[in-house]
Amino acid sequence: MTAPSLRQRPRFGIWSDSHVAADELQTLLTTGGQRAVITKSDRDLAVECLIVLTRRPPSPAERAVLTSLFNATKMTIAVEQSDDAAADERWPRDVSLRWTGQIKELSALAADLMNLVRPTGLVFSRLPVLLRAQEDRPAADVADNRADLVERLTGPVSPRVVRVTDELWKELREPRRAQSRMDYSLRRLAGWSADERSRAFVNLRLTRSEERAAMPAKPVSLDDVVNDSLTRPLVLLLGEPSAGKSLQLRYFDAHAALRSLRRQPGAAVPETFYVALSDQPARPDISLAWLRQRWSATVDVTSWCDFDQFLADGGTVLLDGLNEGGLRSLAPEEWMSQWRDVIQELFEHGAGRAVVSCRTRDQAVRMNVPRNRQPTSVTILPLAKEEIIAIATERDVGMARQLAAAFSRDPGLVELYSSPFALKTFLDSGTAWVATTGARLLGVGLSAAIVREWDHDNSHGRLVPGARASSLETIARSNQDPWPELEMIPLIRGLCQFAKELTLPVGADGQPRPAMSPGEAEEFLAQAIQRVGGYPVNPHEALETAKDLHVLQVDSGKVRFTHPSMQHLFAAVGCSIDELVGLAGHEYERPPVPPIGVPPDEVHHRYEELFRFAAQLRGIEVPDRLLPVDPILAAQILLTIRRGVPEYTAVRDRIVTRLRADLDTVFAPSARIGILAALGDLGWSLPSAADGVPSAAMVVPAGTWQLGGRSDPERAERNVSSEVRSIELPAFRISRFPVSNAEYAAFIDDKGYEEQSLWSPEGWQWRMRQRAHEQFVADWRRRQIRLRQDHPAMAIDLLRRKEATPAGAAALVRFAAMSETEMFEYARAVLARPVTAPRFWRRKQLGNRLQPVVGVSWFEANAYCAWLSRRLGTVVRLPSENEWEAACLRSWGVRKTTELDGSPRSSFGNTAGAGRQATTPIGAFATREQARRNLAVELMGNIFEWVFDYYAAGDHARRILKGGSWRHESWRAHPAYRGRGDVAAQNDDVGFRYVITEEFL
Repeated sequence: MTAPSLRQRPRFGIWSDSHVAADELQTLLTTGGQRAVITKSDRDLAVECLIVLTRRPPSPAERAVLTSLFNATKMTIAVEQSDDAAADERWPRDVSLRWTGQIKELSALAADLMNLVRPTGLVFSRLPVLLRAQEDRPAADVADNRADLVERLTGPVSPRVVRVTDELWKELREPRRAQSRMDYSLRRLAGWSADERSRAFVNLRLTRSEERAAMPAKPVSLDDVVNDSLTRPLVLLLGEPSAGKSLQLRYFDAHAALRSLRRQPGAAVPETFYVALSDQPARPDISLAWLRQRWSATVDVTSWCDFDQFLADGGTVLLDGLNEGGLRSLAPEEWMSQWRDVIQELFEHGAGRAVVSCRTRDQAVRMNVPRNRQPTSVTILPLAKEEIIAIATERDVGMARQLAAAFSRDPGLVELYSSPFALKTFLDSGTAWVATTGARLLGVGLSAAIVREWDHDNSHGRLVPGARASSLETIARSNQDPWPELEMIPLIRGLCQFAKELTLPVGADGQPRPAMSPGEAEEFLAQAIQRVGGYPVNPHEALETAKDLHVLQVDSGKVRFTHPSMQHLFAAVGCSIDELVGLAGHEYERPPVPPIGVPPDEVHHRYEELFRFAAQLRGIEVPDRLLPVDPILAAQILLTIRRGVPEYTAVRDRIVTRLRADLDTVFAPSARIGILAALGDLGWSLPSAADGVPSAAMVVPAGTWQLGGRSDPERAERNVSSEVRSIELPAFRISRFPVSNAEYAAFIDDKGYEEQSLWSPEGWQWRMRQRAHEQFVADWRRRQIRLRQDHPAMAIDLLRRKEATPAGAAALVRFAAMSETEMFEYARAVLARPVTAPRFWRRKQLGNRLQPVVGVSWFEANAYCAWLSRRLGTVVRLPSENEWEAACLRSWGVRKTTELDGSPRSSFGNTAGAGRQATTPIGAFATREQARRNLAVELMGNIFEWVFDYYAAGDHARRILKGGSWRHESWRAHPAYRGRGDVAAQNDDVGFRYVITEEFL
C-alpha cells in the first residue's frame, strides 16, 4: 500500500483578463464541489490545474506570465475567443476551449471543466514541451541554441515548456543523423513535442501481470515500470490493435532522452533506441545486423558511438510491433522465435533492457530471455468511459457532449471508442454524429478528409470527382452511411484493390505483401483506377492524393496504409462475399499450430478485423456464409452486427447449433476453449440448477472414500495437504459446474445484494462495509507499531532483496508516520461504498458468461446458495471438504486419492503451465466420459473453490479452498491440496460450486 498524500490544495487556479468572469467561474466551480482560487502569478497558492480565461489575445508581457504559470502547474486549460494561432504566438497550454466572452456561457463551461479533469485526473504528459516561438527577435525566455536549450531543460526547476527560436526548431527537426549524445536526445524530445495531439493519450492505464513487491506503488506509465528495480530485463508491452503501444514506447523514449540530458558528469545513464519493426522488408533480415543498420541511419557512428558500444553501455532497445510478422513472408511463430533469438543476442552484447510491444492475443511464443527468464508483462487497458469523455473535451466540447449522450443511450459504444486510434479518428472528423460501427467511423473520417480537401480548393480531378465530395458533405449532415458513395469514387476503388494486394495471401507460401516501393505503388494504383474508371490517370498524382487524404504514407522508403485498421477496411470493401469465404477456408485449412503457452482462442486471427469490417458493411450474409467454413469465426463476426436486423436470430441459432454439435464431439481442450467462448458470447448457457435442470448436478453415491494425502514425495507439502482419512458419506448431489457468470448474473439481477435475509449477519456487515473502517485502522495500527520500531531496517532489507520498489519502501516510511485521523481518512476513501458485485465482475478477460464467476468472497458464495435455496425450495449450501474431495474422485471414476497420483495432471485443467492469463470457459477440460455420464468437471484447475470448513479450529476468519487455479502450478490442482482464504477476500481465481441436499424436481 502506498500511503496517500492527504495535504489538500486547490485543484483549479483561474487567471483572467476579466475580474467579473473570473469571479463567476470561481463561484460555479466551488458550487460544483471543486476547490478554485484566482491567481495572478506563480508566487500565488500552488494549484494543480490552471484555467486561463481570456477575451483577447494576451500581450507579450502577459504571455511571459502565462508561461511561468504553465511551468508551475500540472495542467493548463486555455479558454479563449480566438482560434487563429497565426494571428499571435500560441502561449503554452495543454487544452484549448472556446467561449464567446458571454458570462452566461460560464455555467456550461464549468461543467465541461469538471468533466475534463475530475473523472480521470490530469491526463497530460509530464515531459517538457519544446514550443516554437514566432518572434522576430528572440526574447529572454526563448532558447536560440542547443547549449542554451539544454541549460533550460536541466535547471534546478523542471520546466513544462521551453520556448525555442524557429531556426533552432528547424535544426532539431531536420532529417539527418545525430552527431552527438546531446544532439540525439534533443532530436527525440523535439519529435515528441511535434506530435501535440497525441500527448493527451500518454496516461493510458497500465497493469502488470504479476507484482512481487511487498508494498508496490501502482505504475502510471511505461517509464515507471521499466525503471522499477523489480522489472526484469525483457519487458513485454501488450495491448490490442490501436491501444497506444507505439505511443507509450515513444513517450518512454522521450523520458530517456531527458534523463540523458540531465545526467551528472561521469554518471552512467543508458540510452534508448526506438525501432519500428514494420520498417522491415517483406522478406525480413531478422538479425542484429539489421538493428545495427537502423542505428547507423539514426546516429553518425563516426562522430559519436556505434551500435555495439550503445549495447555495451547498457542501452535499452525498444522494438515496436512484434506482431508485425503475421502479414509477412514468415509464419508468426517463426518470426517471433527469430526475434527472441535476436533479443537474446542483445543481452549477450550488454543491453540493459529490451522493451517489446505486441498485440495481447498475438504472443505466439514464449519470450523467455535472457537465460530463460520470464519477462515482465505490462498490458495497456482500453480507455474507460470517463477517459474518453475527458480526452474528447480537450479536443472539442461539443463532440464530447455527443459522445456522452451516445454512451448513455448505448453503453456498448464505449468499447468502440476505447481505442485511441478510433477516438482520434472521430475527433479529427469533426462530425456531428456518433458512428456505431468501426467501418462507419472510419468512413466518416475519410469523408471528412475528402470534404476538407475540396474546401481548401485541393481538386483531385477525376480521382475524387467534385460531385462525389458534395454528396459526401450532404450525407454527413444527414447522418447517412457514407460507404455507398465512397465506393463510387475511382481513387477509393483503386485503394481497395491496393489493400487486397497487401493483405490477402499471395504465392505458394500463403503470405501477403506487406508494402510496396513508391514506384510499384504508383503504377499499381494507376492501373487499378484505370480498370475501374476506364480512363488513364497520372500515377504520381494517384499516390499523392491518397497521401493527402491520410490513407497511405511513405515510411522508410515503402508505401503502406497509415494504420493496419485502415488497410483491413479497404480490403474488406474490395472483397466479394465469395472471396471472403475463400479466404476463411484458406485460413481454416492451414495446419493449426497452437502457440506455446497460449490457447488458440487467445491468438489473434490475422484477418479477424477484415471479416469484422466486411460484416459491418454487408450485413448478416457474411457470418451466414462463413458458418460452414469456420463456425467460431462466424460467431465472432455475428457479434459485430446489431441485433434486430432481419435473419439475425435465425443465423445466430444456426451457429449455436453447429457449435453445440462440435462440443459433443470435440474433446481437445484447446479446441473446446474456442467453441465454448463463442457459445458464451452468443448467449448460450450451461445446464443450470437455477433453471430446474436435473443434469446440472451430479449424484455422489453413498460409500467409503479414501481421502487426503499424496504419493508424490517431492510435493508432499504436509502443511498444505489434507490428512489421510477414510470417510463414510451418505449420497449427495453437487453441481457439475462451478457457478458461471451467467448464473451469478441472475442472482445480481434478482436483487441478491439488496436482500438482507439472504446474508448471514457477518456477511451483511461485510457487504455494507460496517465496521470496515475500524477494522482496517485496527489492523494497520498493529502493523504500524512494528513499522515504527524497525521500518528503516525493513525498508532497506526489502530494497536489498528486491521485494519492494523505491516508491514502495518510501511508502513504508510515510505510513509509519501517519496519524490515526489520516488512517481513517484513507480507509473511508478505500471503503466508501457497499459491495454490489464480485470484485472482477467487469473485467473483460473474466467476463464471458460461460467462465466461472470469480472475485467472490465466502460471504457472497453463501448468499448465492441461500438465494438458490429459496428459488428451488430445497437446501443449497457450500460443500464440506470431505464432500468436495469425494466429488472430485467420483468425477474421475476412482475411490482413492492416491489413484490419481502419477497421472498427467497438466491435462486435468487450466493451471499456470498453460500460460493463459485468465480462467477458461467451464467445460473446456471435460473428458468424453464426464460429458457422457453427466459427471462434474474441472474440480482441478481453473479456479479455487470455497468449501464450508474452517481452515483451522477456532479461526472463523479463514475457510478452506480446494482445486488449484489458473494462477498456480499444476501440483496444487490435486484433491488433497488444502488452500486457505480469508472470508472477506475477493480474488480473481476463487469461485465456488454448491451441494443440493434434496431432489429439486
